[in-house]
Amino acid sequence: MQLPLKIFLATVVLSLALFFFVIYDSMAGNNLQNVPSEAVKGKMVFQKRACIECHTVFGNGGYYGGDLTKAYEKFGSNGLREYLTQPPLLSGAKKKRHIYLSNEEAEEITAYFRFLQSIPNMDWPPRPVYDKKEEPGVK
Repeated sequence: MQLPLKIFLATVVLSLALFFFVIYDSMAGNNLQNVPSEAVKGKMVFQKRACIECHTVFGNGGYYGGDLTKAYEKFGSNGLREYLTQPPLLSGAKKKRHIYLSNEEAEEITAYFRFLQSIPNMDWPPRPVYDKKEEPGVK
């Protein structure tokens, strides 16, 4: 075999070995959290109701609704539960309301949002740099 081909093959093999080592190390380590069963049930409600079509979590999903990554921090258990069980009119709509959830579903999805809050996410989503009220020329 020619030298360039040997170098290429050695690079590919070493790269694959390093890749598999990193994957193994990340899965074998104790850095994975145990997901509470309530949070799993809440995630199932989130999926069943197709919330991701309108809302985002960790930057993934639709952009019609708000980002729910920090919803538990912002609204708390009672605020989330009230919003989900007694949905208001959607902004920009005259008669359309947010999806109604039962009390049980609201508890489960609140547990899911509480779990999301516990995931270290390096301050995602980013906060706005300024408030619109502070924008020059806007009062």
